[in-house]
Amino acid sequence: MIIEIKGVGFENKGAYLMLCAIVKQLQIEFPSAQIALSLGTRSDFLQRCSFTAWQKLALRKNYVDLNFISYWLPKVIRKWLRSWGFITEADIDVILDASGFSYSDQWPSKIRIYHLENELKRFSKYGKPYIFMPQAFGPFSNLTSIKRIASSFPYAAMINAREQYSYKNLHQIVGDQLNLHQHGDFTNLVEGIPPNSDILTNYACIIPNKNMISHRNPDQSWIKSYESTLIKAIYHYRKHGLTPIFLNHEGLADAQLISMVNSKLEDPIAVVEESDPLVIKGIIASATAVFCSRYHGCVSALSSGIPCVGTSWSHKYEALYEDYGMSKFLLGSDVDQSHLQRVIDDSLSLTDQTKKELLEKVEIQKRDSLLMWDEIIFLVNNYYENLAQ
Repeated sequence: MIIEIKGVGFENKGAYLMLCAIVKQLQIEFPSAQIALSLGTRSDFLQRCSFTAWQKLALRKNYVDLNFISYWLPKVIRKWLRSWGFITEADIDVILDASGFSYSDQWPSKIRIYHLENELKRFSKYGKPYIFMPQAFGPFSNLTSIKRIASSFPYAAMINAREQYSYKNLHQIVGDQLNLHQHGDFTNLVEGIPPNSDILTNYACIIPNKNMISHRNPDQSWIKSYESTLIKAIYHYRKHGLTPIFLNHEGLADAQLISMVNSKLEDPIAVVEESDPLVIKGIIASATAVFCSRYHGCVSALSSGIPCVGTSWSHKYEALYEDYGMSKFLLGSDVDQSHLQRVIDDSLSLTDQTKKELLEKVEIQKRDSLLMWDEIIFLVNNYYENLAQ
């Protein structure tokens, strides 16, 4: 059985962490299953090989989709492709789609949803389960995309909206569907690797996000206030005797933002660049304080019991902080210096009751992730049994 993990990557450490979380669970539940990854322009060949994954050929470009041809290819050609490490859609048995925030107005998703419609219908035709891992969906305003979602999402074996807003965005389009579920982010089950560095002692981890100051952010007020908010936070953490560090959770674009902010500091702070998402989670989980604008950075902190101070550029942050009962630590663009300092102070001096409530929320979220995996395992086992007959 070959399982494609779709929508993951290596540069964005949240996408990389999702890949690690899925692979870990598959190794436990389906040790004999083989993994496939799609080729991408930002994918590193050696990183893909480290997962001993087949490389899936995507026979499409713009609106041209030729993947249906793969089902007609003679076995000798498919066997020849395999000898080079390549497989086609016809070779895939199950898709686990972890595309994160790819299906939304906040990203150019019109073509992506067009191809998704075709793929969902083909997988249903051949009796193969297409499963959406917990992720953000919507909002959707493009009428063509809405029609495609309405016509194709019922063909999915399982759709996991990550929070109530995403669930509502889909429910408004597809209505009551037995395949539509709501489960939170599943990377909370992955343990981080503690850092091994002299720099990382009694530190405040600052994780910026270029999207905070981009056109994608519906709250454009952040464009003027974001950098100054980061700088004020850094100075306030220093007043608490902490060592602020920048942690790059994305890649080049976030690195440029970090460099820009550092250039405005009288005393620039250290920048940590780490390729392993498990080490990144370990760095976050080992921090005394976390100030974060990356979704999975926030998840890594909150699921580790750290009351992370966050900023938001989409509904998924508000929902995440609601899930963990930490909404008071999510800043708005109108935050002034006194409010910022008060929030940071509160995050560093939690009452025993608040700590207890956060840890209870952590356990609830982890149990939800395990329940989601039980449902996925049932679907895959059911398919596998039918395949063997």
